[in-house]
Amino acid sequence: MPSSEAFELALSLLGREEVDEDQAEQALADAGVEYWQMRRLLVWLPEAFALAVLGHSEGLTLPRTFTARDEHDSEHSFAFGREPLFAVAVRRALQIHHQGPRAQLKAIAQRSSTMDAVNSALHAGVELNGATLSGPQLLDIKAETYLGQDGTAEAG
Repeated sequence: MPSSEAFELALSLLGREEVDEDQAEQALADAGVEYWQMRRLLVWLPEAFALAVLGHSEGLTLPRTFTARDEHDSEHSFAFGREPLFAVAVRRALQIHHQGPRAQLKAIAQRSSTMDAVNSALHAGVELNGATLSGPQLLDIKAETYLGQDGTAEAG
């Protein structure tokens, strides 16, 4: 799990619309955040924030799992609980949702693949009431990060 300092820095960077992902990555690297921790922050904060925002949408069923590919390109499905950063990020997103600043919440959530998919569907005129969202598919975090020692997905 990334340090609380790295978490807060990532929140402050991702919460500013004028900071792109490359700039956020560089700032985290400059602060001494290890690469794998930085990637997890940059992937999971937006996804967790998007799901926290979308959880307030009536008639939309949220995903319970995400997928990642292993070194052999096999896809694995995991409960969100397999990523310890997810629960912490959702709690923070809900806190910001209720206490502000809402601009930060929006800026972070808009960076997620989940929110991008929802926005694309809305722009295409798709009715989301009754829809079920698929969980994110991780592209740069390997399944081995979440697999148990025996190579199976452990309960989340």
